[in-house]
Amino acid sequence: MARRRELGSIASGIIGSFNSRNNDIDGYWGIGKIYNLVVTRESKTVSIDLKNKAISPTSNEFDAMLTFYHNMLTCLLEKHDIPLEWVTSVNISVEFEATYEDKYHYWRSALGNPCKLQCEILDDNGRIHNAYAYNNCRPHDPSRENQSSRAGNL
Repeated sequence: MARRRELGSIASGIIGSFNSRNNDIDGYWGIGKIYNLVVTRESKTVSIDLKNKAISPTSNEFDAMLTFYHNMLTCLLEKHDIPLEWVTSVNISVEFEATYEDKYHYWRSALGNPCKLQCEILDDNGRIHNAYAYNNCRPHDPSRENQSSRAGNL
C-alpha cells in the first residue's frame, strides 16, 4: 500500500540524479549549463516545475531535460504505487553562488562556487517533502570542459 511519506524518498532520488554529473545536456553537465541562465542576473536562482515541465527563467534549451525528469517523476510514482493526484506540485530550485556551509560544501573539493539544490514535493494534504543536494560549480564553458561521448545519444 502506497504512503505519502514515500514522496520524501522520491524527492531524494530526483535531486540526487539532477545533481549528478550524469545529468547531461548536449554532453555537458546540466548544472553548469543551467548556471549560464543566471550568470548575468541579480538573482542566482533557477526554479523548475517538474509537473508542468517549466523552467524559470525560461529557456527552450532545457526541454529535453525537463521531459526526462518529468518522466522520471512519473515512473517513480508508478513504482511506489502513488497516484499522481496525491502530488500537487514538484519543484526543483537551484541556488548558485550560495552561502558556503562547512557541513555540506567541502572547501576546495571541487571547482566553482557553492551551489544548493532542493526538490520540494507538495502533496494533496498540504505536506511538503524536501530533499537537498550540495555541490560546487561554475558556469558552462565549452573551452574548459570535455563533452561527454554520450552527447546526442540520450
